[in-house]
Amino acid sequence: MNGQAQAALAKLREIGAFAVLALDGRKWLVPQAEVQSLESLLDIDPEVRIPHSVGAVAFAGEWWPVYCLSGELRILPQLPGSRRACLLLDNGADRFGLVCDQVEALAEVPHLLALPACMALPDSPIQALVLLDDGLGCVTTTERLAALLASGVENVNA
Repeated sequence: MNGQAQAALAKLREIGAFAVLALDGRKWLVPQAEVQSLESLLDIDPEVRIPHSVGAVAFAGEWWPVYCLSGELRILPQLPGSRRACLLLDNGADRFGLVCDQVEALAEVPHLLALPACMALPDSPIQALVLLDDGLGCVTTTERLAALLASGVENVNA
């Protein structure tokens, strides 16, 4: 592992709490401090849309675009029937919602594992791995998800 990857992993390990979101059976962990709200799918207005979103949620006096991602983090054009909640994420620079099958807070701080070299790609949303009781989870951040959404929208428009 190179020095940059070690520093990134050390920074992630300083995060005290994570939320786990389930997307098509895959578990994704995000810093709990970046979770602003958990909204009902009924709160999504499908008429207030930006490209590739499924709508928007009014929160804190603003419209937050809402996206639907597959378990592999591909942008989906519509909501699968398994989705139950809308997680609003904000890291101070990026604000958006993700529709999820399930969202829960981890009771304990997880032990983050470094990525194998074959997974440590500079533009990957996966920053670390975690062994959960029910399988493997991938650690990401709002910043990485926002970059993924931006690149996904650019790739679709190309």
